[in-house]
Amino acid sequence: MADNYLQFSEVIANLTEQEEAWLKDQLQSIRVFGEKEYPEDAVPAELADKDADWSGVRFLRDKTDHDPQWDALGFEFNFHEDHDNGGYVTDSWGRHLWLYAEDWGDASNVAWLVQKFLKQFRPDQCWSLTYSATCSKPRVGEFGGGAVFVTADTIRWQNAYDFIEDQRAAFGRKEEAA
Repeated sequence: MADNYLQFSEVIANLTEQEEAWLKDQLQSIRVFGEKEYPEDAVPAELADKDADWSGVRFLRDKTDHDPQWDALGFEFNFHEDHDNGGYVTDSWGRHLWLYAEDWGDASNVAWLVQKFLKQFRPDQCWSLTYSATCSKPRVGEFGGGAVFVTADTIRWQNAYDFIEDQRAAFGRKEEAA
């Protein structure tokens, strides 16, 4: 049996205290009863045994294609200071949020979070992420990857499979014309 992976690693660099606080708030697990949100670890005792109207990570609450039954975040994250590589080189990221997936990731959730962040704090900036799709065995057709480009207004995707299909279609049109 083979294992499939979708891996990525990227940062949101040079965070202000306000941006970091907002990101921490958005990445918090919550339970919603009516329109009232409670952090997962602060649900009132009288509601603790009741089914929430919605539960999950706050930033996903308004994602239209999010399935709340699937409660996986789809990535891991850590906040870091600028890295110092033995005094020789720093990465110039300042305070940053590292977003990554080592085994399986949901790049669409990352893109959604980043787009909300850009709308809130950096509407004139863009952000990108590349990802790899790999397999633990050399199975034909099980390798690829792609990229996502995020602005405050758009999320654009390109993946290896779509590129190949576009090229096959163009080749087919060329052959038909000849």
